[in-house]
Amino acid sequence: MEYLADLEKIKTTTADCTEFITNGIKNICDSFGPRPCGSESEKRAQEQMMKELEPFCDSVRRETFKVNPKAFMSFVPHAGACLMGSTAINLASSFGKISKKKALGSVALIGGAVAGIVGEFLLYKKMYDPLFKEEISGNVIAVRKAKGETKRRIIISGHSDSAPEWTYTYKLGSNGVMAVVGYAVAGLGYTVATTAALLSGKKAKKMALGQLAFLPAYAGLFKFVDHNNYVDGANDDLTGCYISSAVMKYLSENDVRFENTEVVAILTGGEECGLRGAKAYFAAHPELKNDGVETIFIGLDNIRDGDFMMIYEKDMTGMVKNDKDVCALLKNSGLKHGEDIPVGAIPLGSTDAAAASQAGIKAASLVAMDPAPARYYHTRLDKADILIPEVIEKVLNIVLQAIYDFDEKGV
Repeated sequence: MEYLADLEKIKTTTADCTEFITNGIKNICDSFGPRPCGSESEKRAQEQMMKELEPFCDSVRRETFKVNPKAFMSFVPHAGACLMGSTAINLASSFGKISKKKALGSVALIGGAVAGIVGEFLLYKKMYDPLFKEEISGNVIAVRKAKGETKRRIIISGHSDSAPEWTYTYKLGSNGVMAVVGYAVAGLGYTVATTAALLSGKKAKKMALGQLAFLPAYAGLFKFVDHNNYVDGANDDLTGCYISSAVMKYLSENDVRFENTEVVAILTGGEECGLRGAKAYFAAHPELKNDGVETIFIGLDNIRDGDFMMIYEKDMTGMVKNDKDVCALLKNSGLKHGEDIPVGAIPLGSTDAAAASQAGIKAASLVAMDPAPARYYHTRLDKADILIPEVIEKVLNIVLQAIYDFDEKGV
């Protein structure tokens, strides 16, 4: 089926859908505000989006899952505490207050800091979940079935939860937050060097004293994330949710139903606390990989900054490889709409496409955000009044084109 670009042939245009998107985002922000994973506001926002999806879909449901929302970002203060402890041990060791054998505790603390960073942040493992309160979150799944036998399935997705504020991004901007991170990382490297010197038999008093210079960085890590203040998340990622919903609106109101392709919109919970919603969804649905239906996943996250639009072939800070064919599908769809979208790796963090790829589903993500990061990213500035409708409509056209092209020939 050919993409309905001719305005004379369609009842609902992508401009109409863009108005639906921006109005919907404003309503969610005004009515429910910030949406921490597992909160009542997240649930009520999802229920509102379900109501909006129902006229366009054959089925809409919400699947719940258990989650420990505050566990994911706890690796940041945990690293700060470990490095403070290592500094204390190294100082005591260098001045002869404790034996070199006891100074091995510094190695253990450094290992604890690194394990948290690698396990939680780089690999998105559940390192600290048992230490934090359990909540119930959910994923909204909306399906528009094929006319005949389902041979292909395309999943379009955004996440409905919003993030706790990143203190230094809001107060200092991108350069400031990277300076804080760089300061702490330099301290980690210096602590490793000091510990190695002490264990080799050196007194290394000056090196140990030098560790004191990094204590402000470690202390600052305790304030990196503010769980008392969650953001509206209008761009990150109600844009992804509502573009996914607008796809269903466009197909429904233009009477488009593919012969052999099922279209699915998934609005995940818990993305901001370690992709927990997407991971829960794919764990609950192994049939997506085994039912013989060619299935792909396109994650949409933070659609705003058109100059920084990118298709992520490497996700989870480069630790997960997404599917090159899905990347090519998005690339070619962009070219058909005048956008030569670069394909690259996410510099820091992850998208739900990584969870899909880890589950064995062909996936890629499309993001449009200044990776510096943008000043509004995970801050109170991410409100509906900074939406850029032109970029939203452009991405909606690209996604619709990808759906039509996938229906025609798969990947």
